Parts: sequence; structure tokens; C-alpha cells
Amino acid sequence: MRIKIFQMESSERTYGKKFFGIPKDGVDPSLYKNVYYGDVEADNLEDVYRLFNTSRPMTHQGHSLSVSDVVQVCNENEDLVTPNGSYFVQDIGFEKIDFDSSKAQEQEGMRVVYVTPNNTPLDIHIGTDLSDLQNAVGGLIQPVDNGDGTMIVGTDEAKLIGMKGNRHLDYSGVIAGPFFVCGDAGEEFRSLTDEEAEKYMQKYAEPEEISDQEVADDTGFRIISF
Repeated sequence: MRIKIFQMESSERTYGKKFFGIPKDGVDPSLYKNVYYGDVEADNLEDVYRLFNTSRPMTHQGHSLSVSDVVQVCNENEDLVTPNGSYFVQDIGFEKIDFDSSKAQEQEGMRVVYVTPNNTPLDIHIGTDLSDLQNAVGGLIQPVDNGDGTMIVGTDEAKLIGMKGNRHLDYSGVIAGPFFVCGDAGEEFRSLTDEEAEKYMQKYAEPEEISDQEVADDTGFRIISF
């Protein structure tokens, strides 16, 4: 299931609204911030609620799912169990609402193209602290130069710990586990430009079927990690 999660920040504007039910005058999207956009292993909204209160996904930038949060289901193919739309988290269950997400605050951080196994890529923002980068890929980061001012960043341990194959690399071999593409600013990473983001959204547009055996056979590839 592909979803977005919106949560209110604590401020004078949200006083008396955060962690409460739907206001009489409706939900104001401008009070909300997008704290997650990605794919989750869930069949319905109850699964989403459990996931974000037990083992939150790698790129989540907010708190555990709570009353007043909004979950937006945005599957590329309409989901048969939970239709696309916006859902307000209640004390018990969810209520479908009108929610103009374009009025909400965008994610903070570095703009990347984020790619996970068996899914289409995402144009998102992630935190720039080392812990944020490691969380995004699930381990020690391993940068690979693309030769065009951008880098692929995956995890150094992906194949050793049995992560699923994700995409084939241009020169040969495969990259396992989630990875992101970002800009190369010398000793630091940077946000992608619009042109770079479009290029890699297109490049990784189609998920690839990569067997566990192919991942296991692709060994001996090492780059200095940090």
C-alpha cells in the first residue's frame, strides 16, 4: 500500500486541535505537515496503524500514528480493501474526509529519489543526519558514484543480511535493499535538482524481478562506507 501521513506540529495554531477529533469547521490542511510518503506492507488502515505504532518505516519523520493524524492512500492501482482517499485517525477507527494535501507543509530535508524492492520509485525528502541516512537504507551507508554529479546510496550490509534484490546496476551486478539517489557535493550529499530527480524517477520506474540466488551470487563488491 502506498500512503502519505500528515501530522500537526505543536504550536499556538494547533492548540486544542492536535490529538482531538474532527473540528466542527472541518480539517484545515495548512496545520499539517507531510511526515511520510512511501510503500508499506499493509492491507488496510488498521494494519497501517499497527505498523506506525510498533516498527515505523525507515523514512518516517513524525511521531506514532495518533488521533488527528491524516492517512492518505494513494495507490497507483486502486486498492480493493481501502480505496484511495484521505482518512482522519479517530479514537476508534478512521473517517474518510476531504483533505487538500497541496495546502499542507512539505517534507523537510534532502530531496532524493528513493527506491525499494518491488516498488516504483518515490521523489521524497529525507533527513541529513547520519542516523537519518542509515535509517533510510537500513544499515551502514554505501555510496556509489553515478558519474554525473549524483550518487546511489545503499547499505553496505544488504547482501550479507539477506535484503531483497532491488535493481540491476549499469556496469554489472545488483543492488539489494532500499537505496536513494542524491546529489554529490564533494564531501557531502545534496538535494537533487528537478532534472536529476526526473532522470532517476524514469530510470528506476519499473520494478525488477531479482532472485535471491542472483543476489547471493553477486559478491565481492566493496566501497568504503561511513
